[in-house]
Amino acid sequence: MTSATVPSVDVLAVGDASVDYFVRVPHIATADDKAIGRLVGVYGGGMSANLAAAARFAGARAALATAVGSDEPGRQALDRLAAQGVDVSASITVPGGHTWFCVIQLDRSGEKSLVGAVTEVKIPAGDQVSDDLLRTARVVAPLADDLDWAIGLAARARANGAKVAVDLEPDAVAGRWDQVRTLARHSDLVFCNQGAVQVLADGDPARCAELLISAGARVVVVTGGRHGAACHSREESWTARGPEIDVVDTTGAGDALAGAFTGSWILGRSLADSLRAGVATASLCVSHLGSRSYLDAGTGIETYARNVTLETAPRLQGIR
Repeated sequence: MTSATVPSVDVLAVGDASVDYFVRVPHIATADDKAIGRLVGVYGGGMSANLAAAARFAGARAALATAVGSDEPGRQALDRLAAQGVDVSASITVPGGHTWFCVIQLDRSGEKSLVGAVTEVKIPAGDQVSDDLLRTARVVAPLADDLDWAIGLAARARANGAKVAVDLEPDAVAGRWDQVRTLARHSDLVFCNQGAVQVLADGDPARCAELLISAGARVVVVTGGRHGAACHSREESWTARGPEIDVVDTTGAGDALAGAFTGSWILGRSLADSLRAGVATASLCVSHLGSRSYLDAGTGIETYARNVTLETAPRLQGIR
C-alpha cells in the first residue's frame, strides 16, 4: 500500500446526526395515554454520530459522513461533533433542509421512549458517498436503518479495502432475513440489541450470533442493557458486565458500546479488551443525560474499564 492510499481515519460512520429533545415524565406514555413532563435538555444525537464519537473516545481517528439541514440544529450538530474530535468534513448541508430530530421521554429510572421525526434530511444518498471517501477508512460503519442502502455501502466499502461494522435494529430487520444475511456476509462486526435478537432468533442471543456468523459475519456482539454484553467469533466468546451505577439516561448506550468496541478493535486490541472498552463506555454514557454528554465529563475510558467484569463464555456450537 502506497502512502497515497493509506487510510486517514480508523472509523468512518456513514449515516445520521440528529437533535434530541429530552422530556422528564412521571411515566412513559403509552397508547391513548398522556404524560406531562418538562424539557430537561437539548443534545446532539443520531446513531451514526454517537458511534463515531465513541470510537474517538476509545482512541480511534473517527469521521462522520451525514446530511443535515441548513438550519441552526444542523450547524450545531456538526460543530459539536467537530469539537468532540470527530472529522465531519465529508458531511453534506442541504440548503433549506430541516435536520431530523427525536423527542425522548425519560422516566425516573432513566429508561426512555424515543420518537424520531424524520424530515427530508437524514442520511446521504448512496451516490453522495464516493469511493474515494470509503478508501480513507479502515472501518466503515453504515447506518442499518435501510438494509438495502447499508448493503450497497458495505459492499462498496469492502471493495475499496475497508472493513465493515453494522448495528442491527429490530424494526429494520423484521421480516428481512435475506437482506440481513447479505449484510452479514459483507460485515466484519455486527452488533445486535435485545430487540433484534428477539426478531432474528426468538430471543436466543447465542443462536442469533450463530446465525449471523454462519452468514459471514466475523464477530457478533449482543448487547443486553443492564446485563452487559456478549461477544462471539468462531474461535472465542466473552461476556462483560459494567459496574453498578445510577442510571440517568439510557439514550445512545448501544451506540456508545458499538463505537468504542469498533474503535478499540480496529486499533488492534483483542476481542476481550474491545468488549471491555465498549461496556465501559456504555456504562459511562448512561450515567449522564444526553447520548454524548459523557465526552465532556472528563472521565477517561480506563476509569470505567477497570470496573468491568469480563469472563469467558461457552464457545458457539451451531455455526455452519
